[in-house]
Amino acid sequence: MIILMVSDSDLWLFGILAVNLLLNAFVLARLAKAFRLLRFPADQTADGMELPTVSVCITARNETHAMTQCLERVVATEYPKLEVIVLDDGSRDNTSMLIKSFAHAGVRFIEGTPLPEGWLGKNHAQAVLAREASGKLVFFLDVDTLIDRHTIRNAVTYMLANRAAMVSFIPIRHDQWHGSTILATMRYFWTVMRFSPERPRAAANAWLIERDMLLERFGSDDTLPLSMEVETTLARHASEHLRYRLVLSDRHLGLRYEKRWTSQVETSIRLLYPQCGKQWYQVAALVAVLLFALVPYAALFVTPWALLGVVAQYGVAYYYLSHVWVRYRIIGALIVPVTLVQEAVLLVVSAYKYRHGIVTWKGRPITTGRGARS
Repeated sequence: MIILMVSDSDLWLFGILAVNLLLNAFVLARLAKAFRLLRFPADQTADGMELPTVSVCITARNETHAMTQCLERVVATEYPKLEVIVLDDGSRDNTSMLIKSFAHAGVRFIEGTPLPEGWLGKNHAQAVLAREASGKLVFFLDVDTLIDRHTIRNAVTYMLANRAAMVSFIPIRHDQWHGSTILATMRYFWTVMRFSPERPRAAANAWLIERDMLLERFGSDDTLPLSMEVETTLARHASEHLRYRLVLSDRHLGLRYEKRWTSQVETSIRLLYPQCGKQWYQVAALVAVLLFALVPYAALFVTPWALLGVVAQYGVAYYYLSHVWVRYRIIGALIVPVTLVQEAVLLVVSAYKYRHGIVTWKGRPITTGRGARS
């Protein structure tokens, strides 16, 4: 008869690893459900429906690194009823010159005006573009978001077929090997994990909306000028009438992004604390969860059983990245510990900067912004 002796410390460790495995199972189940809801149907059609006019509206501020590539792709689109408007929001580099160089391709340039009191920069720029647009639909596109020739047609077709008033798109990653690729933040992971039809979220990179609804909301909702997430506020209004969709891009839709690491960090700092309802205890809870997910890696130094937790976490990470990352997902899943630590740090920094009033957005200070609660 063999008696297996297990110390109290071992029991505690096995208990923690068991809870960690349950956490991974929960995340996997939540991701699987979200991906089923957010899948872009490649065979979606809008037979018999006339394609509406679309205004592609782009806000730009100090974007020389990405402006040309973005506009080259937009003007090459196959969509037949399109206007392209770009607002230069006080750039201090050559962004305005790059925009104007596309005038021959039909791109309309708008010079930004001084920011009025009570507005955030991008929010005001989007409101101006909404008034300037003439299309029935407005397609807001970030400069670091890239589209294919068929992207706008497929997006509009999906919107018409689903009778939606607004659709936003989570872009996939398809960039080359560099630091910003490997050290990506968890911005879209939170969007997917927190999404529900009852309390939806929106992606800021690319969203399509009925112009009439957009103008009406900018005229009646006094929270929009200072909202950290204008698109999510609008999405939740549209969802009240069951007219909002969030879609995960794929190769068929062809919408992807390439964003510098410094820009990703700035965006995360700007969004994370508002997404926690500007409540320190929500930040603390998320940081605790992220650090708890690191337990299997630390436990490897104590027991080989921790390898089960490491393998489980790798599987969950690979499953997620296989939906949002065309390349390097094997490596991305391997460096999950780095990603978790980075996100925990960004959460703390975001909370610290907001509480001390030192958050900036494209070089402008944010002191009174109100974000949509998660």
